[in-house]
Amino acid sequence: MIRYRVEPKPLPKVKAEHLPGVFGEFLDVVDSSIARFEASRNRFDQEKARFYRYLRERVDPVRFGEMQEAQLADAKLRPNSDIVKYIDPTLWFESKLKSARQLNLADRATTEILDIGTGPAHFPVVAEFYGHTVIGSDVPYRTTGQLERGHLYDALAEIYKVRRIPLKVEQFVPLPAFEKRFGLVTAFLAAFNMDADRKPWTIEAWNFFLNDLRDNVLTQNGEVYMSLADDKLTPEVWTYLSERADFATHVSKNIHITDFSRFG
Repeated sequence: MIRYRVEPKPLPKVKAEHLPGVFGEFLDVVDSSIARFEASRNRFDQEKARFYRYLRERVDPVRFGEMQEAQLADAKLRPNSDIVKYIDPTLWFESKLKSARQLNLADRATTEILDIGTGPAHFPVVAEFYGHTVIGSDVPYRTTGQLERGHLYDALAEIYKVRRIPLKVEQFVPLPAFEKRFGLVTAFLAAFNMDADRKPWTIEAWNFFLNDLRDNVLTQNGEVYMSLADDKLTPEVWTYLSERADFATHVSKNIHITDFSRFG
């Protein structure tokens, strides 16, 4: 049984499947997932159970509960927003575990990873579960140039112990110099690929970005894996990217790129 840390409130934009994770006690929610996956004979479910045991040890449940109380307080909560769905400490990780499987993170040598637009920081936790080193990035708060204090993403990244740096990605602007190069750059539903007028990037802008990653950010055999938002892509751009990627899924808009010579 899952006990509530915060009394449930109406959240019209949040799906019912997330409500126990949003309002429930962290350990109850995680232990429920562990029990469910341990009862399965499926090997991937068993791996999920191992991950949630790892998450249980990684996260301070007291701090998680304090975060819930702060983010779900009446003065903070925006009922018509869906952002609090990311408080759910289980379901969001499962899609990232699938991505980790696609990238074969379990069997890779230790890899330095840059996660652009890390948001609620789920992918870095999964990658570190498999033994990799991850730096997350997010858009800097416009008045200070630093990450925004008090935002839900900031709170979750701290609770999940994910290192983050401020980073703004702009079309036709090279990324800043990093302290090291990365074997893998990831982005999950990041919104960087919009111009100043909120229009999706052109093919030329994507070519500039990908070539900049190849030349200045990635190691010699580095890779890019992205899950893109359908409403931030034109059909022409998606066709261009997907036809040149090593792997692409048209429904979820996932692309995996290892050969950058195919891009302008």
